[in-house]
Amino acid sequence: MSFVKLDDSPMFKKQLEYLEESTELLRDRSQRLYKECRKYTKGLGEDYDGDIAFSSALETFGGGHNNPVSIAFGGPVMTKFTIALREIKTYKEVLGIRVANPNPSPQER
Repeated sequence: MSFVKLDDSPMFKKQLEYLEESTELLRDRSQRLYKECRKYTKGLGEDYDGDIAFSSALETFGGGHNNPVSIAFGGPVMTKFTIALREIKTYKEVLGIRVANPNPSPQER
């Protein structure tokens, strides 16, 4: 089946309109994703500093394993919690590096 004047046909116009709408929708979604990615990468750096400060404060508050007062209110448990927070911080730092540099060299992998 051959179309002589396809560019003027209603079917072609409808298809073209659909593609234009899809393109606009994809552009809007892409721009939103880009904005949120930028916020996320910026937030990773800010969260990193906050995690360090919170972990240090919690560790200081917890005292230590030898302090009887800190043992009484759960200092050793807080110490384990700060270790977990620092591990999470490390993973977030690695994630931030990966997001900032999505194509690392083989040595960085």
